[in-house]
Amino acid sequence: MAENAAKLRADYNLRTPDAIQMATAVYGGASFFLTNDIRLPSLPGLTVLVLNQLMS
Repeated sequence: MAENAAKLRADYNLRTPDAIQMATAVYGGASFFLTNDIRLPSLPGLTVLVLNQLMS
């Protein structure tokens, strides 16, 4: 998991906590990642959903 998070961090310029959470989501087979952070990119196989955008 740590290696996957480090790769995501490097490839997508993510902060470490974000990379760990997104790597965990990918590992767990999640299709979506719900967040309030509009800066997070979608990843191959993992679509980022921003809560504020869903509410409007």
